[in-house]
Amino acid sequence: MENIIEENMGLVISIVNSFNPTNDEEREEYIQAGRIGLWKAIQKYDPNKGCKFSPYARNPIRWEIIKTINSAKKFNNQCSLNNMIIDFLEVCNENNFWELLPDDLTEEEKIVLELRCSGYNFSEICRSIDRGRHYTKQLFMNAIKKIRDTNE
Repeated sequence: MENIIEENMGLVISIVNSFNPTNDEEREEYIQAGRIGLWKAIQKYDPNKGCKFSPYARNPIRWEIIKTINSAKKFNNQCSLNNMIIDFLEVCNENNFWELLPDDLTEEEKIVLELRCSGYNFSEICRSIDRGRHYTKQLFMNAIKKIRDTNE
């Protein structure tokens, strides 16, 4: 099996290059994901079905790379939200925070900010305003963006 993997690394590399990795670390990560996809393709490949291996392997390799990209985006978005919350809570403790609020905040955004500043987590805020988690986070992020835009 190792032989087949090495023979088809060119396919993996060409698929990786189609995603235009921005640096060597990202490229290496995509190659590893592509190798996993290649390994999965080898496991499921049946030569008796009349299909050549490389066209068959193309999709599992691509999908494995796409899964890696999506999980990296999700992680980066989560880190960004966590940093935004930490920054917000630090500013919240300053006395003049409420003076910095822009006039264009909606009532829901003000409520979410107030509850978050009081130490509520997003699950508790969701229950308080009877909204979903995604919607509540969007309200929070929109409010923070408005505050940043107003005070820059």
